[in-house]
Amino acid sequence: MGVDLRFLYLYLTDECNLNCIHCWQSAPLAGKGKYSRLALNECKYFLDSAVDLGLKNVTISGGEPLLNPEFHKFAEYFHEKQIHLALETNGILISNRDILTTIKSCGVYCAISLDGINPETHNKQRTNKCAFEKTIMGIAELEKEKINYQLIMAISKFNYHELIPLMDWIKEKFKYCETFKINNVTAMGRAERMDKKGLLLDVDEIPGITEDIAALIDRYPFKISLHITPCFLSYKNLMLKYSCGGYCGYMHALSILANGNISICSLGKQVEKYIFGHVSSIDLKNVWENNPILCDIHDNPHKKLKGICSNCVFRRRCLGGCRAQALCSYDDFFAPNPSCQAYYNSGKFPESKLINPSESASFE
Repeated sequence: MGVDLRFLYLYLTDECNLNCIHCWQSAPLAGKGKYSRLALNECKYFLDSAVDLGLKNVTISGGEPLLNPEFHKFAEYFHEKQIHLALETNGILISNRDILTTIKSCGVYCAISLDGINPETHNKQRTNKCAFEKTIMGIAELEKEKINYQLIMAISKFNYHELIPLMDWIKEKFKYCETFKINNVTAMGRAERMDKKGLLLDVDEIPGITEDIAALIDRYPFKISLHITPCFLSYKNLMLKYSCGGYCGYMHALSILANGNISICSLGKQVEKYIFGHVSSIDLKNVWENNPILCDIHDNPHKKLKGICSNCVFRRRCLGGCRAQALCSYDDFFAPNPSCQAYYNSGKFPESKLINPSESASFE
């Protein structure tokens, strides 16, 4: 039985209208560097083939995807194909009337970044003194149209203290926030500078954060979704189902980078061998079913994980979490999740979460 292609990530452009300090893509600021943009015409044959292979969900990302003037064309295409479409955005351009009309008419599900209740906190993280105001304007437009959406907070030592006040404020101010997602900033891209400044959360702090959040899940009308690998949660808290498990769906996913290259997530930006062809010329069915790298990934990837991930009881569930993090840290697709390995190396990884507690899970 073959593996379905269920998810597709479209990086409509690699430029951005913000210059966020935590951006793992290190997206160039609009008008300040070289960038690429996708066009629907060059993607259509590929997208039709993807639908034939089982495609059900598409996430549009960037950079800031709304900078691509063909956003509406892509949205209309997926709406016509009855493909669920999510949009990852900083929200600044949502208040544009044409963009808002497209979001509403095509049923686009917006996931909007909001990194603090204090405008100064959000603006510093986004390096733009007007970012908070413009993002809130975009959210307000969705509220007026009664459109459900998701908010995403990227947490670090810089802003974690504002997490609960922000959720309290959202509860009071917004009616149509359906999900509040929490991402832990990791040392990739521009966030490497944050790491050098000691601004990223230590792995020893993460279990306590999961406890903080578990105590709050019944306090809000929206769902809380913590994007963290399950080893950091107690078994009791895992039953509460507020963690999305750290798994991105890579076994069933491909991406189209802004330059048209086909990859997994944005791995093709980091490692050339994870470029499988170009959207304008690739034989998708043949590549999906026969490319040796993809075949290796599709064939029981949990059995190929290394280090702590090879000995973790959750290896089937999260499949090692983010593979981009593993590649950036170890130059190995099946390397352990860096945060999980650091947790193990600290000596605090719970023995109850090891398949074989007597077996070493070290990794160099």
